[in-house]
Amino acid sequence: MTNVTNQKKTSPARLARTAVTVAALLVSATQLAGCFPVLAGAVGTGVVMATDRRPTGTQAIDRGLQVEIDSTLSQRYSDTQARVNTTVFNRKVLLTGEAANAQIKQQIEQYVRGLSNTREVVNELEITASPDFMTRSNDTYLTSKVKTLLVTADGVPANSIKITTEKSVVYMLGVVTNAEGDKATDVARNASGVQKVVKVFDYVSEAERARLDQAASSQNGNAGSDAVGTPAPVQAVPGSQPNAPVTSDAPASMGATTSPVAAPVSSPVALPPGRNLP
Repeated sequence: MTNVTNQKKTSPARLARTAVTVAALLVSATQLAGCFPVLAGAVGTGVVMATDRRPTGTQAIDRGLQVEIDSTLSQRYSDTQARVNTTVFNRKVLLTGEAANAQIKQQIEQYVRGLSNTREVVNELEITASPDFMTRSNDTYLTSKVKTLLVTADGVPANSIKITTEKSVVYMLGVVTNAEGDKATDVARNASGVQKVVKVFDYVSEAERARLDQAASSQNGNAGSDAVGTPAPVQAVPGSQPNAPVTSDAPASMGATTSPVAAPVSSPVALPPGRNLP
């Protein structure tokens, strides 16, 4: 097909994708990572966005864990003792940031492991002083930029991936197939400024991916950047359990659910007692 024909018959899908790209670039330009889902989801009708593969109950548990952990740690430790960035996805808790010593690092991990709804803890806290404001600002910018690239990339379920950045190291959580995880990792590691990518994914089969997407779509119905640098190295977190994600709302111990239920459980598990839980 010639270029003239393409210009005359620009498909709605192509126009929609262009609009998504523009919206995503706005996020990167303003560095407002929190506005990313709103902008991406608000672009035009007919845009089929990847759905969050977590059951709604699991999403509620994740939010509760996030608030509970952040609130408790901020009260227990001063800024000079620990600066903890908590990222929760699919009841897997990633701890990044800094601790003043090994004892505090261990105390924080033990506390998080003791929460009834925590499935797994990945403790990436460093025993060092907290970074300066410019470093933290750059991390926020990199998180925003990688999110931009993910939402505009083909074959990447951006809404089922959560990322955070510490000292230019991008950590990626989510429920993905091997192919999706590889694609998302490749996108992130080629973003300029990213020094390394650490994968903390939960991997599912293609059949399970299709089931989760269908369940997520049913739940919802009922209720670019060009900056590319030298590819960053990739690391998989030792000890994680990539092949057995939680795909139901039922609580689990430190192991992962091996036999997912046929449909999400509608009622979430009671959250641990604490303050300001949603």
